[in-house]
Amino acid sequence: NGASLKQPPVDFTCSSTSVASCSDEICCRGGVVSPTSGLVTTEDGGTAAFTITLISQPIATVSIALRSSRPTEATVSAGSVSFNSGDWNVPHTVTVLGASDNIDDGDQDLMIETAACISSDVNYNGLNFDDVAVRNLDNDLRGVVVEPRSGLVTTELGGNAAFTVVLSTQPTHPVSISVTSSDTTEGTVSHDLLLFSSVNWNILRTITVLGVDDNVHDGDISYQVVLGSAESNDTNYANLPVADVAVINTDND
Repeated sequence: NGASLKQPPVDFTCSSTSVASCSDEICCRGGVVSPTSGLVTTEDGGTAAFTITLISQPIATVSIALRSSRPTEATVSAGSVSFNSGDWNVPHTVTVLGASDNIDDGDQDLMIETAACISSDVNYNGLNFDDVAVRNLDNDLRGVVVEPRSGLVTTELGGNAAFTVVLSTQPTHPVSISVTSSDTTEGTVSHDLLLFSSVNWNILRTITVLGVDDNVHDGDISYQVVLGSAESNDTNYANLPVADVAVINTDND
């Protein structure tokens, strides 16, 4: 939340008692945030950390609120840190925890923002320290999961088989996938269209395949359940190919 107070190289000896005794106020008040960049978290829950230290002894408690600029990408271990006259020079560690958003959105940048200090010590009240730059690494990969994709068997006596379809990541817009049989004289499908949204994207959809009797002695016949390419205004899913499913319909003639 803005840069910290800019001071020359810190002389810690000048603040051995309290800031009120310093001859150089610029030297004797402020905070050190380290590091302020290069932190990396992951959507798998990987963490990173930084520390905050005051450069002089305050005459009253100093509190600094902390927040993530994008809590859907990463959060902080504590909403604030506080310093007093006994621990002002002890580094306070803040842990940043990566968050998973279930969206294939690539690696995302965010800031851990430090609010202005709150203290009855007028030398610290209102001071702003450095914010911290973080990158959260994405672990989501778009896709349409079809299982099983082979080995399904129907029969001309009406025996059926089934498979499931689900998205691997949360879409930003609805996703539709058409479902057809390559040979309706051998087998038909229970659904001709699948619709996924940002709410139900991870709910398995079951497609039942029903064998058809063609009254022809033609032996066991292979056919496909054809899944059309995904249609969506989400660029991750628009025109994404989807695997077909192989089926055999056993003859009864």
